[in-house]
Amino acid sequence: MRHITLSVLLNLALIASANAGENISGVWRDLFTRCRVAVETGKDFDAMGLRDLGESLRIAAPPTMAGSTKAIMPGYDVAEQRWGIPGDRFVVVETEYPPHGGKTRRSCNLELAPQAKPISADEESLLRAAFLAERDKLLDGRYEHWNPDPIFSTNLGIRLAGNNVNGCRVVSLLFIDTQSNFPSFLQTGSGEQDVTCGGAPRLIHP
Repeated sequence: MRHITLSVLLNLALIASANAGENISGVWRDLFTRCRVAVETGKDFDAMGLRDLGESLRIAAPPTMAGSTKAIMPGYDVAEQRWGIPGDRFVVVETEYPPHGGKTRRSCNLELAPQAKPISADEESLLRAAFLAERDKLLDGRYEHWNPDPIFSTNLGIRLAGNNVNGCRVVSLLFIDTQSNFPSFLQTGSGEQDVTCGGAPRLIHP
């Protein structure tokens, strides 16, 4: 009973801090960790205290070569499950790619909620510091440095040193851009990388 009460209080505190907008790095750290643990362990995402925003299918456009309109391969449907905290700026998006041989790769990312206030340069600094602190804690032999291409104003990553339970390499990352002429951009989370790996589907696929 005491454990349940503490869990409820912790989630109420999480929601309160999210609504107040005073602890963006703390909310990010909690949700990012939930995503990372789910993908690395192959377990269900821990959605305690979050609101179920439902499943959907997203059509990924056929990829093309630079300078050409000819598709390299056909487009495909991606199954998604969304979770959110009422009033918060983050939405958790669980994604499963088309099954192959009965297995599907998954990712779990945080995105800005629709109509959410863009990430500011000060918030970018807070999130960058939070990611670096998390990465420093994880570099204990089970993880290795993984540096994404320097495309945005923040490009940070870390990779599981071996495969997860589904035989996949898992990359966790933080991408933010507040320096271009476009609206600020944020993507952070964890994903299985290898094409031929994966686990049993959890979401509804066409």
